[in-house]
Amino acid sequence: MSDFNAIADACGILVGTGTDGQFAHLGTAWSMGGGDWVAAWSGEDPPLNPRLLRAVDGAVDAITAWECEDGVAGFSSAPGPAALALATGGALHKRDPLRALGYPSMVDHPAFRLHHGSLDPQRYVPYLCPWIIEGHLALFSSQDGWLVGRFYPGMAGGPVLDRAGQVVGLLIDGADSPEHPPLARFRLLV
Repeated sequence: MSDFNAIADACGILVGTGTDGQFAHLGTAWSMGGGDWVAAWSGEDPPLNPRLLRAVDGAVDAITAWECEDGVAGFSSAPGPAALALATGGALHKRDPLRALGYPSMVDHPAFRLHHGSLDPQRYVPYLCPWIIEGHLALFSSQDGWLVGRFYPGMAGGPVLDRAGQVVGLLIDGADSPEHPPLARFRLLV
């Protein structure tokens, strides 16, 4: 699998204003290069006051040219220091080893409870921590796959990578159930 730091450097956090009017961690995004970014988004309209908080240096950049289709959003922002390549190879097979990276939301962590109203990207960035799901393809449909591993809120939009470090999918959500092992759903991009 490819270098963890290079993957993390190509990622950012989609932030905005939540329904309560306060700072919100909306999901993970990753760079395709040239200022083009990809994230997961369930609605057609962009989030309220969207910005990209770059994981590598904590810079906060404006977002333009928002487009969303079938749970995948594309937008433009400042180019990241790294970019991730889409896989060009064949289809995935059950038990193929995969790795996903995302940034779980720390906004509701007890460390922020007293200062939630004053939270902004600059105060938030020191607490960002990338989370890696290492597993294999357990289930798949024509559009989605399920990676064995624990998914946390805020990781949606993170890249799912094959053994060569190329992106094969985009984390959508996780399914926690006491009757089933943890699985992270992702949208297939290949």
